[in-house]
Amino acid sequence: METCLANAANFTAAMGDSSANVFIYLIQTLLMAQCSLNDDIYPPDRSEEIAISDTEFDFVIVGGGSAGSVLANRLSEIENWKILLIEAGENPSLFSEVPGLFPSQLQSPEDYAYNVENEKFACQGYKNKTCKWSKGKALGGSSTLNAMLYIYGSDEDYNEWSRMGNEGWSYDQVLPYFKKSQSCGHERNDMWQSKYCGYGGPLRIRYYNYSQPDVYEMIFNAARDLGVPILDTINSDKFVGYGIAQGTLDKGRRMSVSKAYLSPIRNRSNLYVMKSTRADAILLDNTRAIGVRVTLKNKKSINIKVSKEVILSAGSIASPQLLMLSGIGPEKHLREMGISSVVDLPVGKNLQDHVTWYGLHLIYKNESATPKPSSKYILDIAYKYLLYNQGPLASSSGYDLMGFVNVHDLEAKYPDIQFIHLHISQWHEYEMINILNSLHIDTEIAREMAQILTEADILQPLSVLLKPKSVGEILLRSKNPADPVRIYANYFSEQKDVDTMLKSLDFLKKMLNTETFKRHKVRLRHLDIPDCRYVKPDSDEYWRCNLRHMSSTLFHPVGTAKMGPQNDPTTVVDSRLKVHGIQKLRVIDASIMPTITGGNTNAPTIMIAEKGADFIKEDWTVIEDKDEL
Repeated sequence: METCLANAANFTAAMGDSSANVFIYLIQTLLMAQCSLNDDIYPPDRSEEIAISDTEFDFVIVGGGSAGSVLANRLSEIENWKILLIEAGENPSLFSEVPGLFPSQLQSPEDYAYNVENEKFACQGYKNKTCKWSKGKALGGSSTLNAMLYIYGSDEDYNEWSRMGNEGWSYDQVLPYFKKSQSCGHERNDMWQSKYCGYGGPLRIRYYNYSQPDVYEMIFNAARDLGVPILDTINSDKFVGYGIAQGTLDKGRRMSVSKAYLSPIRNRSNLYVMKSTRADAILLDNTRAIGVRVTLKNKKSINIKVSKEVILSAGSIASPQLLMLSGIGPEKHLREMGISSVVDLPVGKNLQDHVTWYGLHLIYKNESATPKPSSKYILDIAYKYLLYNQGPLASSSGYDLMGFVNVHDLEAKYPDIQFIHLHISQWHEYEMINILNSLHIDTEIAREMAQILTEADILQPLSVLLKPKSVGEILLRSKNPADPVRIYANYFSEQKDVDTMLKSLDFLKKMLNTETFKRHKVRLRHLDIPDCRYVKPDSDEYWRCNLRHMSSTLFHPVGTAKMGPQNDPTTVVDSRLKVHGIQKLRVIDASIMPTITGGNTNAPTIMIAEKGADFIKEDWTVIEDKDEL
């Protein structure tokens, strides 16, 4: 109870005094009244007990995020295995359960909020011209602060992995592991229910409890006007079209991976959890992992012994950091950091992310607009959510309304752009400001964007580059594990990425010329960006300037411990996720993706963990029937 109350107080304190966050303060008291409902649903912190013992664990999992939570559950199913899960954060706050508050989770105490090194071709309209990359610092990791969208990507994403020499990773081979995690709720399509969705897993997959059907139907009709299909469901055998995505949700609340996988087993006797504990290095005996060095909340450093395997599930930023701090990485870079090289591997290379364009604004007068915010309105939506888990606080502001389109060829089978259609009602500046603050957008530009809401509703289509050609890297800042890494995103370093993004604008202009949008008088609103005032509005030069200033991350970094055969010099782990050249060490998280998937990356990360858990059980002779899931 005390932890829940403290987390709620710390969270709201971090929000500052902006009037845009008044509604957060308003519901703080109401949410605190529900703290008892959230208390003790997660495994207890056993850091103090472990610190004074000499316990040896069978498996140590570093990172309690989307992948680590899955692994802790699945590996502790084996009763005679002693499992330790190490997490740098605490339990997620109660605020994280409210879908409509998810932008406010970003830049909060539960967010690492990494600074990216200065970009030449992106993020120029952000504070200090710097991108911010959010990453969850709590049990459940980024599944506690993301937009909750649950997207597989296309079959080709995984078939490409297989063609790269990764046996067992084709779409047909990974689909059962998506389904293994799920308990789906879908009533529209029997084929989707039977083939693309599972029912026995711990993770609830549902639609948001609130939407604005008139807005969604307008977007769908405009897509139909262009011949773009409307999908019964996003995750199916069709990969191009518009539809409504489901999310990791249950009864109008976020279902983080920790809530799905750790809460039901919080009292499992062979599972140990350390919270507020930083992993500093993998302990090696020559080329064999034998443990992990950690720093506790009280700053004390201890060594933890492992008998079977160390598993890194700290994500695409922290997993490569820990590998390099342990002497596993690019030999030249490690030498520059004063770290002795154990194995020379391209750790930190192959960084990929879904760069996203936030600078496009469609506006229109909505005849069925929601009321202008007032104290009564805010009280009503808070009351409706807390009583029924419904209303605007159960929504995503339209993040679930999306289109997958090949902007170069509308007839193509696979998309190159994902459009996410945010909708913010006129006068709801607080909602826009919360989103802009979470994205770290420059104050003057943020004011201009909020000003638009005094004129009309905003339909803000986010253009997401699904298959970027530009690749970045992660490097150590020093050999001090407390120092954040250097992140080089290298957005738009390949001209083809720029061309595809600009083609996404051409598609939206075609949408503006549909009969549907003309009937609703939807138009493209010029965004006044100070550094772009020297060019003519709506010119090619303006849009290139807008793209440089208003593009940033969708928080989907992957690929920094690339999976592939050992004879491929660009890879770090093999197809069973074992680190090349090191015994008893695996990486199981989004960093192993050889190429980024064509959609939000949380669902594939969970799948990777489910599959990785079975690899471990197979390799330690637990699963007798390898085909049984």
